[in-house]
Amino acid sequence: MRVLWFSTNSAKYKYPQVAQKGYNGGGWMSSLQNEFSNRKDIELGICFCGNGQPEKVEQEGVVYYPVPHHQKYVKDKFLDLIYYKDVKRDEILWPYYINRFKKVIHDFKPDVIEVFGSELYVGLSAIAAKGFPVVLHLQGLLSLSIYIFLPPGVSYWQYIWKDRSFKKAYANFQELVYWRRSCHREKEILKAVSHVIGRTEWDKAAMQLLAPQAQYHHGGEILRPVFYEATERTIPIRTTIMTIISQPLYKGFDLILKIANILKNELGMEFDWDVYGNVSPKFWEKHTRIRHNEVNVNLRGVASARKLRDALLNTTLYVHPSYIENSPNSVAEAQILGIPVVATNVGGTPSMVEHKKTGLLFPATDPYMGAYYIQGLSLNIELNVQIGNIAKKQAIVRHDKDKIVKKLLGTYQIGIDRDNN
Repeated sequence: MRVLWFSTNSAKYKYPQVAQKGYNGGGWMSSLQNEFSNRKDIELGICFCGNGQPEKVEQEGVVYYPVPHHQKYVKDKFLDLIYYKDVKRDEILWPYYINRFKKVIHDFKPDVIEVFGSELYVGLSAIAAKGFPVVLHLQGLLSLSIYIFLPPGVSYWQYIWKDRSFKKAYANFQELVYWRRSCHREKEILKAVSHVIGRTEWDKAAMQLLAPQAQYHHGGEILRPVFYEATERTIPIRTTIMTIISQPLYKGFDLILKIANILKNELGMEFDWDVYGNVSPKFWEKHTRIRHNEVNVNLRGVASARKLRDALLNTTLYVHPSYIENSPNSVAEAQILGIPVVATNVGGTPSMVEHKKTGLLFPATDPYMGAYYIQGLSLNIELNVQIGNIAKKQAIVRHDKDKIVKKLLGTYQIGIDRDNN
């Protein structure tokens, strides 16, 4: 079977020179690629957007197609400012990507195409692939997330001027405009697909609204290899909380500050809260008037999968504070190690965390409830271990590599059979 992926990241593509990244997302795709590489019945091609690379290159049996990002003229950037409310202005870029993707498709000649994500321009490959069996793998959904892009209490003007710089204010403004236009693009992409792969009640419900013509298939995601290795956790004497998030405001760093302030200054709790990821605290510290280093929050930066795993194995619990999610891999990675999770009750997270059984859920607008659950799991070690163990058993089944690959190949075949009839 010839399978062509259109990916939001470069998967296992080896760049001539590898720059230091500030974000380690997308590792599950490389994990899926590892499993495909072990099969002789699959020929894999991967197309992604990346500048300065050859049009086509083969590495370790995989054919890669790096497509350069479209470069706007100064005139277009100026017009973007004038017509910032016009979400359809994004459509002037679509022919560039669609034509590029068509060239890739006709060169690789796939039996089936899988498009990873509807959020970015690579999602336009679903439109370019008309006439081929296409399966869209849902990731985040901008059209639903746009309403919480700015968390409660943050205005558009506060976001635009959050960095106190005209240059950065322009960039922040452009980001808001880009999100609105991306929602328009995403809805058109979803109209073009007949098969989607999801994994939560949230994304399944979303498809009934945004893509009612598409057949929904459940499909799991493979975690990074180190999280499948046999391990044992150690519960530290001093309560240690861990979180892995990225920079966007909707990822909930403000909730971390608010909960940490309650734990330390109202409940008198002794703890350390280690936050991994590319997080800058300045905006939220000013907004909440809480400094991270005064409430025991430690910024650990971006770390490797192995370092994150080792840190998780020596933590009391994991907290996921995001205002919107589909199926956060960081939650899955904590669960498969037996670490109990306290998370906001948003998006698809409840499909992964069953309240009071495999974790604890609290409203994203209620830091006191978050603090209550954290304190409870810190004091009640028996409950801590019980929830962690149940979550681990379920995560092992949910992220079984062989079952995920088998199910995915079955979905491919359904797409092939349906589109050929």
